[in-house]
Amino acid sequence: MVAAVTDTKDAEVVHQAVEDAVARERARMARELHDTVATDLAGAISLFKVYVEGHPGSAKRGAAAGTLIDVLEILERMLKQVRETLAELRPRPIGPQGLVGDIRRQGEEFARLYSIRVEVSVNGTEDMLTEHQREVAYQVVREALTNVRRHSNSSICRVRMAFAARPFLIEISDEGRGLDSPRLGGYGYGLVGMRERAAGIGGRLEVVSTEGRGTTVFLFGPN
Repeated sequence: MVAAVTDTKDAEVVHQAVEDAVARERARMARELHDTVATDLAGAISLFKVYVEGHPGSAKRGAAAGTLIDVLEILERMLKQVRETLAELRPRPIGPQGLVGDIRRQGEEFARLYSIRVEVSVNGTEDMLTEHQREVAYQVVREALTNVRRHSNSSICRVRMAFAARPFLIEISDEGRGLDSPRLGGYGYGLVGMRERAAGIGGRLEVVSTEGRGTTVFLFGPN
């Protein structure tokens, strides 16, 4: 019995060490991305805007001027994407209302901004999850909701959180267009990122999608 308890504690220590290492690496990547790509893009955009504002007439004439405007728009989109990536890489502390409260607030924002109704149901208490597990759960739900908004054309999304289950389970489903394959239809790196986050807490992520009938994302916690 003593050996079993010791083995369990050792496993918990190792798992926490892995979580801490993953968090540090994400923070390092975020710093490097901010100090290099994001800073250079912001600088290039500022220079383009200074030129356009200083030459209002030439900005409206000729193919070359039109190309410059196109380049400026591309750079602005790239900077927006980089900033979204930075937000995902940086650790996000759960607010005072907890994981469930933050997800409910996210659902309210979706309803207000995008007319997508988000129904949230909970079984059990989030206190059973570690802080890092709650952060990962929030990031996965947020990414899944973003995919619903961008790709599904669904007016409703359901988030079911079963904290009492072993392992815990979070399910995000919509009634949208669905996909031939979860690897297609714009999921791409977003799906890869969600799976990496799930693996980082010892869990896994699965996607079930049927064309014309919607998509469901399953986040399983560690066994």
